[in-house]
Amino acid sequence: MFRPDSNQDRTDYSSILMPPDGYRLDRAVGTTYSLDLEALTAVAICLGLSEETDSKLMQNPIGMLNALQKVSDKIVLFCEAGQIKVPTKPTALSILLEKMIVEVALPKDRQLGRYPSFHPKTWVLAYVNAEGDKKYRFVVMSRNLTFDRSWDISFAMDSSENIRQKKKTQPICDFLDYLVTNVHNTSNNAGKKRNLIRGLCADIKDVSFSLESKIFGENFEVLPLGIGKNAYQMQDDILFCKEKGNANSTFNELVVMSPFLSESVIADFNLTDRALSDCKRTLITRRSELGKLKTSDVDNFTIYALKDEIIDELTDKKKQDIHAKIYLRRKYSDVDLYLGSMNASYSAINKNVEMMLWLGTKNMYLNGDKFLEDIFCGPAGDVKNPFEQVTVADAVLETESDNRNLLEQKIKDLCRVKRQAVISEDNENVGKYKIVVEFGGIESDSAITVSPFNSKQEQLLAEHIEFSELEILQLSEFYEITARSGDDTIRRIIMIPTNGFPDDRESAAVNSVVKDRASFVEYIAFVLGDDYIASMLEGKQMGESGFFCNSSDAMPALYEKMLKTSVDEPERIKDIGYILKMVTDNEIIPDEFRELYETFCNTLKIRR
Repeated sequence: MFRPDSNQDRTDYSSILMPPDGYRLDRAVGTTYSLDLEALTAVAICLGLSEETDSKLMQNPIGMLNALQKVSDKIVLFCEAGQIKVPTKPTALSILLEKMIVEVALPKDRQLGRYPSFHPKTWVLAYVNAEGDKKYRFVVMSRNLTFDRSWDISFAMDSSENIRQKKKTQPICDFLDYLVTNVHNTSNNAGKKRNLIRGLCADIKDVSFSLESKIFGENFEVLPLGIGKNAYQMQDDILFCKEKGNANSTFNELVVMSPFLSESVIADFNLTDRALSDCKRTLITRRSELGKLKTSDVDNFTIYALKDEIIDELTDKKKQDIHAKIYLRRKYSDVDLYLGSMNASYSAINKNVEMMLWLGTKNMYLNGDKFLEDIFCGPAGDVKNPFEQVTVADAVLETESDNRNLLEQKIKDLCRVKRQAVISEDNENVGKYKIVVEFGGIESDSAITVSPFNSKQEQLLAEHIEFSELEILQLSEFYEITARSGDDTIRRIIMIPTNGFPDDRESAAVNSVVKDRASFVEYIAFVLGDDYIASMLEGKQMGESGFFCNSSDAMPALYEKMLKTSVDEPERIKDIGYILKMVTDNEIIPDEFRELYETFCNTLKIRR
């Protein structure tokens, strides 16, 4: 179940989200703390085209366009404000991601004196087949939607018609209801996003999800934290009970795997009064977190961290570390397993928005020893064990400077300022645009610069900023924020509600990919999934003056393929209609093809 060296136990993002055979994505709501736009594009390819997230289509603009076109109106993704990574290779297609994303900026907590984090990593997905039958999937992870290679944990369960336990679905609905409240009116297509989430919530309220597990049976509970009145109060869970004399406070085994810690949380787990006879306590964490602890905080724990030589050979020798959050508690024969996004920290347990899952089983199926044998790939002392025993004295000092923490705070503050942008034509530069950005009530800051997405123009942060001579594909709700102090630099994307977008902006993005007749042919062949059609069209359009000039076989073959596709996968025909709408240059799409498509749709009564 937990072996990192087992192909059966290891999984990837795409296999978790991929539609079941014969189904396609109907709609999906996801959450993450940090977000990589390129990773979101990969997820679009997975959900739209049923391809792996590391598919070669990530390097194919035609495939990317088709995937984004399919799913951009079907996905809503929430992330922590100020935690969108700047793409290494921005493309015009990135603007198609805007309509999917909602940033969440939680208000400052007076008790903490800082901002809680929006930290859940979840997906709620609906799939549909050609007959209209729907299936649903619920996913809980510790993994953000990035290309980070750290060790994470994931869990997924599908809807089932064989059991009736819809009460267990209610916390998922409560979570979706909470997400709706975070779609503010300033968000791009706010009404559509809210309707998608509410529709998904309405769909699943009578749905039962099933573990279909021999180990856990149907013993599970969904635990959303920090979502208001319907939140699960994790601090009151038996896992954290420390009241003397309370039967829930004691245990025989405890395993905590968490990349980030609070001293108070670990010290409470370490209390002598919580131990039953022959109690075993194990902590698996990062070396950088050990410096937060005193020896007296963990003198009842055996502590492990990843060995220094654990290197990911596939990612330019980048060092790995753990990012999974797992808690295993055994008392006598009862075993409680918790997994999800919650670190063993005070903020995670008491303040953040998180998503956890509880699973219940018995000692005969799972316990601390069995879990550790999996994680260690055998006995603890075996050479295959990727972990090694450490002490508090083995702490590695944090490399992040006070400057960097200050810059992070500046970005958090900026994400909570009222802001707006307005686009207008640049009268001094024909065909170009200008943007006026307003940040409400802030002072100029020479440590921070603002730049329109995919533009090299840069202005110091001020209450009023203007940009001019911008191309249409540099107009976006994405703005790059660069914060500098000393040798430290942080670059992030934030979203600014922007008015005045030209009506043809999406068309311009599409035309940047389907920019000539060859790429149009490639798109049609890609949509129809036929290499023969591709070679036929390419030969005709390249070798003759007309698109189908003097052709006796291309038109009938194309029509026949479209007819078959309309029966097997009618959605693909709509993809062709999308391109015909977006690409207006008759030199790219000749009238003959438009007439063919119109005739085809009229004959089969296909709505366009």
